[in-house]
Amino acid sequence: MLRTITDALRARRDLKGWTVRHVASREAQVYGVPSTIEASRGVDQERYLVSVLRETPGPDGRPSCGSGEATLLPGGDLRAALETAALTAGLVHNPPYSLPGPATFPQVRLADESLSRDLGGAAESLIVRLYATAADHPQVRLSAAECYVTEEHTHLVNSRGIDVEQTATRVDIEGVLLARADGRETESFFMLSRRRAADLELPAEMSRQAQYAQDLLRAGPAPTFAGPIVLRGAALAELLMPAESQAGPLQILGSAASKYNKITSWERGKTILRKKSQGDPVTLWVTSRLPFGQHAGRFDEEGLPSRRVEFVREGKLVNFIAGQRHAEYLGIPATGAFGDIQAPAGKTPVAELTRGKHVEIVTFSWFNPDPVTAEFATEIRLGYLVDGRKRIPFKGGLFIGNVLDALANIRWSAETGFFGHYQGPVAARIAGLRVAGEAAA
Repeated sequence: MLRTITDALRARRDLKGWTVRHVASREAQVYGVPSTIEASRGVDQERYLVSVLRETPGPDGRPSCGSGEATLLPGGDLRAALETAALTAGLVHNPPYSLPGPATFPQVRLADESLSRDLGGAAESLIVRLYATAADHPQVRLSAAECYVTEEHTHLVNSRGIDVEQTATRVDIEGVLLARADGRETESFFMLSRRRAADLELPAEMSRQAQYAQDLLRAGPAPTFAGPIVLRGAALAELLMPAESQAGPLQILGSAASKYNKITSWERGKTILRKKSQGDPVTLWVTSRLPFGQHAGRFDEEGLPSRRVEFVREGKLVNFIAGQRHAEYLGIPATGAFGDIQAPAGKTPVAELTRGKHVEIVTFSWFNPDPVTAEFATEIRLGYLVDGRKRIPFKGGLFIGNVLDALANIRWSAETGFFGHYQGPVAARIAGLRVAGEAAA
């Protein structure tokens, strides 16, 4: 069907250009309950994502360019889909721009062969391992879990001669841990997502989650605290790049689209920080080449080859992240879509960062900073008030501050790790932020 679609697009004389992505996926879904697998199923999907570019006169009579999209399922009405996409493109009037042309596409490690060989067997094996590792922690009980193992193949072609393919895998695991003591019960929900099974690190992860579940059982109200805040693991990763589907401040403020539309005041070569830095230097890369990174790929949705881009160097913006259209508008290199984030190791061991009185946050209910102002006030799912040798767990309360102010007062750990969409220090100590809670610290 891909050939049929591209032949139909080539036959149209009203289009300036077009891109087609054929996406075929197969997925194994396994649902577990204690001592057994409750259900399993396989899901195969196939779709064709068509994007067309059309040049028409704008309201002022000058040439303008618009895009339109359509999604086709196998056997769908091709003519109607292309007519709808072309009609939509003709109603949009932007300054003219072009599509990416042929390029060298790097090889990026995206697929775990141990998963691809047998998706269903891999999903069942992971569920069994998950329950086995949970059994090593008798103080908690894994009440339910589910595992999705997916392989996705993408074939992209466009009117300028790009013809490129890639295959990627993904594992998604969710579970609920129950902890009981003295007639009380609490549950802790966790979710893991990686491209490679080995990166799930199930024994270590289950040990952490079991401890969190027990700590939630005895957690008190959140303190009101102004002082050093320590973020670890996934919580630190979310500060830099929220794990949910929404874009974070660094993604929005550092994009060429935001610069062109005057949403961001950032300038290349100028600081991104609102305050003078009082902490370690902030140096970040944006990359689509991180092996098994969640946003890695040989190419992006436009067909631009993946790159590793120096984003921020010692607090100053080096490059905007730009798609083809806005790169042409601003006269800057097209970097492709925003990928994963990498940060270099700091100089301070975790043991030193966690000395003295501080609050440590390990999980948020949902970290959702304002994408333009970078301000946040987000609920804490689990944190600790640390004073000397005491670690007093708490839940609730609000973590309040600004992402850019946090980066101006951050100290990075020397130890590093990989968290799916972020690779860098495993912990950071931040000054100038606060927790709004019910109790005095």
